Amino acid sequence: MSNLNIKKGQDLNLSLEDVLLLRCACSNLDNQAQREIDFILDNDLDWEHILDMANRHRLMPLLYINLNAVSPFKVPVDVLKDLKTNFHHNARRNLMLTGELIKVMQLLEDNGIKAVSYKGPVLAYSAYGNVGYRQFGDVDILIDEKDALRVLRVMRQTDYELYHTVNIDDSYYLRFVTEHQFINKKNGVFIEIKWRFAGDFFTFPVDSSFLTAEAAKNNCNGFMVNTFSPENELLILAIHAGKHDWSGISWIMDITEYILKHDINWAETIKKSEKLGVKRILLINLYIARDLWELELPVDIINQINSDKAVENISNKIKNRIFQSKDLNIFGKMYSNLQKRDKIMYGIKDSINGLIKPGYYDFTDIPLPKYFFRFYHLLRPFLLLKRYGKNPV
Repeated sequence: MSNLNIKKGQDLNLSLEDVLLLRCACSNLDNQAQREIDFILDNDLDWEHILDMANRHRLMPLLYINLNAVSPFKVPVDVLKDLKTNFHHNARRNLMLTGELIKVMQLLEDNGIKAVSYKGPVLAYSAYGNVGYRQFGDVDILIDEKDALRVLRVMRQTDYELYHTVNIDDSYYLRFVTEHQFINKKNGVFIEIKWRFAGDFFTFPVDSSFLTAEAAKNNCNGFMVNTFSPENELLILAIHAGKHDWSGISWIMDITEYILKHDINWAETIKKSEKLGVKRILLINLYIARDLWELELPVDIINQINSDKAVENISNKIKNRIFQSKDLNIFGKMYSNLQKRDKIMYGIKDSINGLIKPGYYDFTDIPLPKYFFRFYHLLRPFLLLKRYGKNPV
């Protein structure tokens, strides 16, 4: 990867604190990157802002690793101490989550349930080479929809219980919920077992299950687990960032690090992105990664980025929103849906589904008796307004 320089940060109207965070977001620094970090540390920095942004964007481990490696004596003693404590706490928790993933994957396999793991520990190993370098709060596993009820029974027979307990019969519940969120009663670990990785609020023109059919094996702390092929994992990471409107720098950094560590078949990736209607979302991720960290991309990919004028416009808005720490409100999310999808009809469907399809929090916010379930569709827009408000841009 090439180098982000100080002038680049100025072109983006970033503070030195933001440039420092971007440089420290990388797992491998060359000599020039280390010189830039060392230069920035000679300035009077707002460490409260740096730590707030690092925590908000889940970059605390890498911030510590790189500051400690480059110029630890230039970092305030209390800041470096807190970062070190946070790093070791995160590493211990991630190892516990890794062990939990391995245990659950074995449990599902023993019960004849096909499962694929992605993000979380698997991504930490495959993109960063170290489970301690990422911040993640749970374990993500994908299954076939036909196994959803069987998984529920199997998990309940062990140490797990549903995090959201709602009195809704399975036939209705599974029409609207696309995952089970479990919590281990002994250690508090969250396990998300999904049968539609993007949920119901993200529309695909075709069945996306072909991604799962191309599962590969990946080493996760010495245990081989089912995961996605590099091309499919890249698409899922891009879709995940786009689904959440690129509100986290770490999600784009994950994509950058993953591409650097894997030999991506770009022609196949583009073809699949077009099939799923997410080519623009993929290109936005690549544009931002290239702009912030000068990720090297094939000429054909750069040409495709340049051929879609909306990519640059949307990407610039995303970057400004990220560094101004602004979140989209419900109306901003709907407008973003229309802009980021390959066809406006996909964005319209995403917005409609997001507005009317109930989910966990709707069921728990207003528990309704069974004969009133149909009213969740009408109540959801008001619940969303109450939950997310109107003011953030």
